[in-house]
Amino acid sequence: MSRPVVSFVILTWNHRDLAPDAVRSALAQGPGTEVLVYDNASTDDTTLVLAREFGDRVRIVRFHENLGYAGGYDRALRLVEGEILVLQNPDVRLDPGFADAVREAFAVDPRVGIVAPLLLRPDRRTVDSSGQFLARSRKTIDRGYGRPHDPRRDRPGPVLAACGAAACYRREMVDDIADGEDLFDRDYFAWHEDLEVGWRAWRAGWRAVHVPDARAVHLRTGGKKAGLGGLAFELPPHLLSHVLKNRYLAMLRHDRLGAVLRDLPWILAREAAQWALAALKRPGVFRELRRWRGPFRRALAKRREDRRRTGRWGPWRRDVPPRGTW
Repeated sequence: MSRPVVSFVILTWNHRDLAPDAVRSALAQGPGTEVLVYDNASTDDTTLVLAREFGDRVRIVRFHENLGYAGGYDRALRLVEGEILVLQNPDVRLDPGFADAVREAFAVDPRVGIVAPLLLRPDRRTVDSSGQFLARSRKTIDRGYGRPHDPRRDRPGPVLAACGAAACYRREMVDDIADGEDLFDRDYFAWHEDLEVGWRAWRAGWRAVHVPDARAVHLRTGGKKAGLGGLAFELPPHLLSHVLKNRYLAMLRHDRLGAVLRDLPWILAREAAQWALAALKRPGVFRELRRWRGPFRRALAKRREDRRRTGRWGPWRRDVPPRGTW
């Protein structure tokens, strides 16, 4: 029997210096793979640089509008044929054997819809992400973030989602939980869309697992250093507004009132910290947030639709996934 095809999809936007290494690491995964570069309307010569180096070994599609992470990947995923889909950011370098480890993880259990690889910092000693969880504050937790990697403790196990820098999805799951033709909610543009997909997949009965043998290095925004409040609060106001609103969109669509009330002290503490930092560092974000009425109305409509949804594994759950870290 032939092995399932793995499609590597690399989304670029003005990444002429980062993208070539990402493409090389995907091409090195061996037979049974395909590589697609989907360019989100770069204003530099990213696509030209890639075309000159890789020729017809890579498909390159350039779109005329920047649709962000969510919209860009939604379009790109329609152009690939793989049974396994790897969404690879241009600042991610895959280790040899990455594709084989991911194939094995999906082969173990047909309910596994998401594989979260081990993402390391460039020093290869510090963890960037080994899967995602939902904190009681409703913050997205990247397991092990910023901590030394201990191979003795890093074992395969359940998570809620995979970090979008290198998220691996089963095609069947994507088709099962998609909103129409889209896997990602385009109202997100970028940030937290990976956690929302994991939450949605969990509700539909799919499983997500961390696989430490699937390794990659994540530069995380090209190696920029975080200031007070993390990298999010280094963003300009129009981008920071997506970070803030997307957490609320996920809660509005998927959360339960009883769970919110139980976790209210943690939620309110995070709210106070976020808005204090926003007022201190990016006060312009408050003007930006006034524009986002439509996404909240659509999230409520999707919440109502989800109550009636039945997928591959039966009716969708209506409770909240376990919080905390494994």
